[in-house]
Amino acid sequence: MFKPRENQVRILQYQRGKMGISAVPGSGKTHTLSYLASQLILKGELQNDQEILIVTLVNSAVDNFLNRIGGFIREAQLLENIGYRVRTLHGLAHDIIQERPDLAGVANQFSILDEIESERMIAQLSAAYIGLHPEIVSHLQNPEADLSSAGRARNDFSSLVSKLNQDFISQAKDLQAEPETILNRVQRYNCSDPLLQMGIEVYQQYQRGLRYRNALDFSDLIRLAYTALLNDDGYLQRLRQRWPYILEDEAQDSSNLQEKMLRLLVGPQGNWVRVGDPNQAIYETFTTANPKFLKAFLKEQGVQEMTLPHSGRSNLSIITLANSLVQWTRESHPLPSLRSALDYPLIEHTPPGDPQPNPPDHPNAVYISKMKATADEEIKKVVENILNWLPGNQDKTVAVLTPIGWYGEKMAEALHAAGVPMVELLKSSQSTRRVAGLIEKILLALDDPNSSKKFTEAIQSVWTWDTVEGDKLNEIKSLLPLLKKCSRPEDFFFPQPGKTWREAIEPFEVSEERLQEFEDLRLKFTRWQKASFLPIDQLVLTIANDLFSVPSDLALAHKFALLLEFSTHLHPAYELKDYAQELAVISGNFRKFSGFSDEELLFDPDAHKGKVFISTYHKAKGLEWDRVYLMSVNNYDFPSAQPYDTYIGEKWFIRDNFNPQAEMLSRLTGLLDGDEALIFAPDGQATAAARVDYAAERLRLLFVGITRARQSLVVTWNSGKNKDKTMALPLEALHAIWRGTDEAA
Repeated sequence: MFKPRENQVRILQYQRGKMGISAVPGSGKTHTLSYLASQLILKGELQNDQEILIVTLVNSAVDNFLNRIGGFIREAQLLENIGYRVRTLHGLAHDIIQERPDLAGVANQFSILDEIESERMIAQLSAAYIGLHPEIVSHLQNPEADLSSAGRARNDFSSLVSKLNQDFISQAKDLQAEPETILNRVQRYNCSDPLLQMGIEVYQQYQRGLRYRNALDFSDLIRLAYTALLNDDGYLQRLRQRWPYILEDEAQDSSNLQEKMLRLLVGPQGNWVRVGDPNQAIYETFTTANPKFLKAFLKEQGVQEMTLPHSGRSNLSIITLANSLVQWTRESHPLPSLRSALDYPLIEHTPPGDPQPNPPDHPNAVYISKMKATADEEIKKVVENILNWLPGNQDKTVAVLTPIGWYGEKMAEALHAAGVPMVELLKSSQSTRRVAGLIEKILLALDDPNSSKKFTEAIQSVWTWDTVEGDKLNEIKSLLPLLKKCSRPEDFFFPQPGKTWREAIEPFEVSEERLQEFEDLRLKFTRWQKASFLPIDQLVLTIANDLFSVPSDLALAHKFALLLEFSTHLHPAYELKDYAQELAVISGNFRKFSGFSDEELLFDPDAHKGKVFISTYHKAKGLEWDRVYLMSVNNYDFPSAQPYDTYIGEKWFIRDNFNPQAEMLSRLTGLLDGDEALIFAPDGQATAAARVDYAAERLRLLFVGITRARQSLVVTWNSGKNKDKTMALPLEALHAIWRGTDEAA
């Protein structure tokens, strides 16, 4: 039975109007919003054709709300799933467009281009632009960087240009600007910026490609839904009647256009409850979201401003550390413009008798490492610490958080080598990457049947899918080199009359069991060769049915089959090697792909006690563990806009410590706002502003990391690739504050 706290009681008294709630981590905001939705339903506030609309950020939150609201409705002995609808913002926008596509200017049977295909399209268009306009290279390139001889730098440059165009298109769509609109503004202001010219041309070609496919991308959904609502007041009024209450979760992550869409749906006299934590707004770098919109809403005339300051998640030491970060930022940060990066209220522990009491405090609850270490040394220290801690804490949950995914992968490799059980939440789980990698190797072998090297690698991957060791491993190792030396693979798979497959390779001696396994594998590959003329989805399913017995692996292969079949419609000329490349970006963890394994489906850390959870800081948001390791808290991953800091957006091969993304988007905003100071700002001005914005977001990211911990927290840092990075400034401050607290105690 839900027993609300005093602040929650005040929120649950809400009946009508607009209300904004600032909620600290672990304060029960999802529970409160779910209970409020159920109470509005139970009080009979709705007519038969009406629903309460709950909007949130991600699909996992949708399931969470559905479960909680459903539980409250069941307690009241009423039917679930009646009187409320839970959607992500993009899901809601899709519903609006799908109901009236004519108002959005799209055809009835439109499709949604997924992130992978969208990025690929833009990458291809960007590469073509560089080929036609080599001057863009000289405009951006550091004269001391030789891109012609450095393959990785050349690839990094191409990726950077592609990312520039992705961000330009996303920002333009959020600002509701078509390519022609931007081009007209460029001509009006006589602005000859090479980056803008590139962005406009790639945007034009990209939109042409979307129209050819009758497709929309995710950035289109919000703007076209907003357009549809503006174009037909009758449709808008019907939706307002359908959803008389809108409850919004994670409001700190809304963009300007998302807020405008919801504001239009609510109407001037509507009912709108927005819940969020401005201190947990950590998606500005990747999206057009900004916490300033929620902050402004909280101060808006006619809005009831409420707080949820009590949290039972963490013990007193961890709460004190999180509050110290807020207070130091607001009162002592050396850069005044960063003092508003974090905001009040501070976190308060729960009152006596609370159903969610704070965990007990202890002297070793917080450890901040002051010692300088290389990245490898940091990983080694954390692994050793986990090996010492984990055996005596099998009933506890533990997580390792890293700022970026590749560092998490290195940590996962080290833990795996140490025999530590773990669960990943990186771009794709280890099991997803393994399945993708196996099918990728098989497709490459089928694409090039004359390559003994490729079919040997594929056979090795299949044969060692399950862990093998001892004599079996030695026998496999003895066979593989013989396969690789096979000069005529066709004689191995399809022997001539009167010949056997054994004659195609050098003589060998293995056990009868291994010989039978080898023969079974050969027959499977022979069958797959014959099936290689089938449509790609049928081929993948044929391979999967021969290989997998675990339901999650079979389901994942089916999902890959659908993905590749969709690619066929976009790329009719694709060959097997092209489909293999689609899987390579997943197996290499370059793209997110949600699978069906425990790592991806079970987001409840308490279901994985005794295992180490590995995630980025961003993906850990909304989760909590008994013990948390925060890694790489240095002045590269957590800069503070100080002269000695370095930034991920400023590449060594780009001139003048220049952030081209910041410069490009600042001029775009200036053009659309008619702000000549931004349009004609000198190079570097937007870069300097972006450093401050990024530093503000990283302060919030550190706050999010700290508040994931319930009972103990370990914070470490490393000196980076060039061994020249230092402890992040806010971590230095927290170390000094914490040391002072210990000495005072």
